[in-house]
Amino acid sequence: MTLSSSPEDRAAAAWIVADEIMRERTGGRQRTYGTWREATLSETKLTGKDHVLVKAFAEPVFEAAAAKTDGNHGLAGHVGEWLWYLLTRDLPKDPARPVEILGPPKAAVNDGGGDGLIVHREDGTARGFSFRLWEMKKYTGKADDPSGAISKGWTQLNTKAGTYLGMLSWGDKQLADDTREFVGSLTEQWVDEEESAGAGVSVALNTTAIPTKAFHLAHQHFTTHKHPGALQGLVVAIDDLEGFAHEVRKYVWTAL
Repeated sequence: MTLSSSPEDRAAAAWIVADEIMRERTGGRQRTYGTWREATLSETKLTGKDHVLVKAFAEPVFEAAAAKTDGNHGLAGHVGEWLWYLLTRDLPKDPARPVEILGPPKAAVNDGGGDGLIVHREDGTARGFSFRLWEMKKYTGKADDPSGAISKGWTQLNTKAGTYLGMLSWGDKQLADDTREFVGSLTEQWVDEEESAGAGVSVALNTTAIPTKAFHLAHQHFTTHKHPGALQGLVVAIDDLEGFAHEVRKYVWTAL
C-alpha cells in the first residue's frame, strides 16, 4: 500500500490517523475525545482540567519533548502500527472469514508483547477460528534497503511469538463461549504449529525504499508453521514516514 505524496492527501491521512488514535485512546467519550476534537478543529488551546485530562491520553508517544527528536523510533513506529491496524480493519469483508477480534495498537510503541493480533471465525475448520500474530517494523534508513528490518520481524516472531501470546490477557473481554475457548489456547496452538495459527510482518517505510522483493526469504528467518497461508506480509510506503508521523503528532498536540 502506498500513500499519496500530495500534500493535501497526506494532511488528510494524517488527520484520519490522529483522529482514530485519540478516539481509541479515550473510548470516544465526549469529555475527552469530543473536547480534544472540537479544540483541534478550531485550533484552540485547552486550559485547566480539560488540558490535564486530554493530555493524559495524548501524552504517551506524542508528548512534545520526544517529538522534537529526529528519527524518534517511538513516533514513526507507533504511526506505522496504526497504519497496519486501519488498513486491516477497513479491508473488504470476507463472509467466509469474518473478523472476530482485531486488537488496536498498544498505547506506547515500546510496550512489551506482540504488535498486532487478528482472529477470524472460520466455520468448518478444526477449531472454528484462525488467528495471525503480527510484528510491525519501520524502516527509514539511508540505504533504502528494508531487508534487515523485515528479517528482524520474522526472527522476532520465530523466537518470541509464544511469549507474546502468553502475555495476552482476556479477562476484561466480553467473549462468546467458543471465542473464549479459542483465544484461551492461542499459545498452545502456536507451540503445536496448528493450521489455525499464522504469522505476519508489516513494515512501514519511505517510498524510496520499496523493495522489489520483500518477503521471499521469510522461511529462512521463520522456520516453523509451514502450512499454506501461514505467513503474510504487508509493506506500507509513504514518501516521508518520519515527516508523516510528525504531521500526525501535530494534530494530536494542536489543542495542547
